[in-house]
Order: sequence, then C-alpha cells, then structure tokens
Amino acid sequence: MKSVIATAVVCAITSGVAFADTVDVRYTGIAGGSDASRLRVEGGTYYAGQMMHEFTSGDRAGEVFGTFCIDFSEYANTSGATYNIVDIADAPMPGTPYGQVIADRINAVVANAAALGWIDNKLQADASQTDYLAKMGAIQAAVWEAFGSNIEINNAATSSSLATYYNILTDVQTFDSSLRLNGLRAIVAEGQQDMLYVVPLPPAAFAGLGMLGGIAGVRTIRRRK
Repeated sequence: MKSVIATAVVCAITSGVAFADTVDVRYTGIAGGSDASRLRVEGGTYYAGQMMHEFTSGDRAGEVFGTFCIDFSEYANTSGATYNIVDIADAPMPGTPYGQVIADRINAVVANAAALGWIDNKLQADASQTDYLAKMGAIQAAVWEAFGSNIEINNAATSSSLATYYNILTDVQTFDSSLRLNGLRAIVAEGQQDMLYVVPLPPAAFAGLGMLGGIAGVRTIRRRK
C-alpha cells in the first residue's frame, strides 16, 4: 500500500460568472505546496487546504481560483476536464449520491467558516490572514468529515495548527448547523475529484441578499508514492 499525501484547495468564482451547466477547469496545485497542513484520514496522511484550479475556457480562461474537495475516491490531476454543475446531494459522480442531509452538513461547514471570516461567501480566502494554511486545512477536514470520511484530528500525523482551528470551527457551542451559502453546488467529472462550486443567482434575484453565490472550493486529493 503506498503512502498518500493529498492536497486540498479552496476554489471560488465571483458573482460575475455566468450560470452554466458545465465549466472547464484544471487543478494546478495546493496552496502552500509542501507547507500545507497535513491530516490523517482514511488510513493515510494528506495535505488538506485550499486546492488551486484555473478556468481553461470562456471569459475567465487563465484565472486561478480556490476550492474544497468533496470526493475521496478519485485522484486530482492537472489534465483538466469539463465538469457538470450539480446539486451537492447528487454528488459524487460516479458513486452513491450523498443526499440532502449530507449536502446540508457540507454547506454548513463552509458557511460557518465564512461567518468566522476565514473565507468569503464565494469561498475565496485572504492568503495573508493569520494561520491561513491551518484554517483552510481545518475547513477541508470538516468537509471530509461531513460526508463520512474517518478523519483523525488527534493523530500525531495531523498538523497541530489544523487541529486547533478544526476545534474552533466545529465547536458545538458556536457552530450553527442552519447556516448556508447561497448557490453552493458541486462540479463533478469522471476521472477527477469533485469540488464545491457556488453558482451566481440571476441578476433579478440579487436584491436584498446578504450572501450572493460564488464558487466554493473543490478539494482534490493527490496521492503520491
């Protein structure tokens, strides 16, 4: 069995992105590279944090964005793909759909992270903020846990700073399971890890909204020997 280090990134699109049924993107690497936080999960040690992607077609071609992974069964690679935009409840693809309960858990994680100011409502983050990499790792850990992965926060292989911020994010005294990010979806493609994605609402729906849709990050896992 090969040892594994996975990478995670947060990916977000601004509200100027047009709604579409598909989007062309490719994985470019994890924020922080080898300095990214580590997490023991599913019997392996992975990089966890903001996974960086770029658009490969359309008006935003070449623009890099961050995202969080919602798929632990496939590999991240840099070949790129056309992803379908679907409800999180219908991800992963291929695989057994998560359903609405898990979709709500995932959404609550990123919405609470946004409420803490670690990411914005498009899941983008200020890389200059204190302990940026640890906070992004904590978000990814909580997302993986939300869809059923066995994360080991107290394992010696898990970065202590990640564990600290995971405990802050998931504190039962402050975590609000009712919080949601508007427009949060998934982008899925066979042969690629599935990611979070915030779809902008139609212009007529913007008035009065405090949280507009952006994209949320997909986290990809890259396994290395």
